[in-house]
Amino acid sequence: MGATMDAAIQKYLDIQEKNKLGGGQEHIDRQHKRGKLTARERIDILVDPNSFKEVGTCVNTTGVRIDGRKSDAPCDGVLFGTARIHGRTVMVHSADFTVLGGSGGTQTLMKLARGNELAIQWGLPMIHLMDSSGGRLGYQDVPFAGIDWYFRTQGRYSGVIPQITVLMGPCIAGGAYLPTLCDLLLMSRISGTLWLGGPRQTQAATSEVYDENVGGADYHMQYTGTCDAVGDDDKETLLMCRDMLRYLPSNYRRKPPRWEKTDAPDRETPELANIVPDDFSQTYDMHDVIKAIADEGEYFEIKDEYAKNLICCFCRFDGRSVGLVANNPKYPGSALDVDACDKYYRFLQLLDAYSIPLVNLVDTPPLVPGEDEEVRGVLRHIGKVLDVYATATIPKIGVVLRQSYADAGSLFMSGLKGMGADITYAWPIAQFAVEASTMDYKEVLGDCIEEDVRETFWKYPREKVDAFDAAMSWSNQMVDEIILPKDTRKMIIEALIITEDKEETLPERSKRHGSAPS
Repeated sequence: MGATMDAAIQKYLDIQEKNKLGGGQEHIDRQHKRGKLTARERIDILVDPNSFKEVGTCVNTTGVRIDGRKSDAPCDGVLFGTARIHGRTVMVHSADFTVLGGSGGTQTLMKLARGNELAIQWGLPMIHLMDSSGGRLGYQDVPFAGIDWYFRTQGRYSGVIPQITVLMGPCIAGGAYLPTLCDLLLMSRISGTLWLGGPRQTQAATSEVYDENVGGADYHMQYTGTCDAVGDDDKETLLMCRDMLRYLPSNYRRKPPRWEKTDAPDRETPELANIVPDDFSQTYDMHDVIKAIADEGEYFEIKDEYAKNLICCFCRFDGRSVGLVANNPKYPGSALDVDACDKYYRFLQLLDAYSIPLVNLVDTPPLVPGEDEEVRGVLRHIGKVLDVYATATIPKIGVVLRQSYADAGSLFMSGLKGMGADITYAWPIAQFAVEASTMDYKEVLGDCIEEDVRETFWKYPREKVDAFDAAMSWSNQMVDEIILPKDTRKMIIEALIITEDKEETLPERSKRHGSAPS
């Protein structure tokens, strides 16, 4: 080699060595003292060993500060490249908080925007490891820095590839839109925070002082429903992301991954008859049912602390990935309220986008929402779920365990075939009705209700029909078959086999979406 080649190679090696330290050892130590990992340490935990192939390693900031000084920013504060998780190729972006606080500059966001386009073209999941102080303010050439371009790619290609954010630091202002535009958001309890304004900006603008818990992982899990899963620290949250990816296809053209069978498909579940009381006034935890029927009892729950009356989770049956949605009678009043509807709506959109079958476990109570839910617009939110359920073209399979009340949500829990359920099973104790049968409308509404109206209209829809009456008339489109509790797992697997090659198309539309209730 000549002197020119030697010098060029040495320059490259010097850049790579410098990149390992990001913003320097002092900033790395500060990151560790906060209980946080560095950008490279996070990638090492997330991906298969030695599989990360970085691009853009020689990028550095071209921005000049308003005061004329130029900062040094290795990789412009963001690591980006391809890697493998469980042997499947993914695209990874990891913000480096040791470099200018992980702030976004022009090169940072151009890397991200182009990376997202490449991930879409190549059909690779896009994973963001976020830890950023926001936009790189104080620089001459960073008014928006391409963030608008990035948001546009996120929105236009939503549902084409899985987009996932693992939030392990601050995420503020315009950058806070990025995780909300993703399919799934995981947050580290020890370090993840998500704000639009943030405590400093808000206090400066309005004098309002935030509670220290506002914007944290538990806040966004329990109150806003923005977060999908919470880990205790960076490492646990990253491992949760690895686990979650096992249920998702690489892109919308692929089938969900089929994992090696570890649980006999003909395994019976006689314990269900003891888990679920036949006294309908008694409660139970639907998680115990899911553990009994899923492969190895494993499942990955979404928004587990939000709208706890409804369970949304990924699990497997005979190795097949499914999305399971179930009422949880453990929580009184488990009829679908506004928050539960929003939780279901978002999850069902995700399942339909990536062709993941839906399995419903139905046990709706004879209750309807009260004034608090009515004023929040519960009808509009129920309408959203009705819309996405009716237009979802994935296999939709339901099992009615005890009660199926239409007004309480069984309409879009595969409890009524007319909404588009492919296969609906019912246990022998199951009962069906439109709404509660315990209320005396004559007593509530008084003499304004004529006797003949009461008998022909008010009373009839509140009459309960048991599983055998429902199954007796095929034309009522309620039940395909009555099954024994011990056969629940076997029959769900059979239904998944039957519907595996389901093909359904929506009526032709000039645009690819309708106008669902907002």
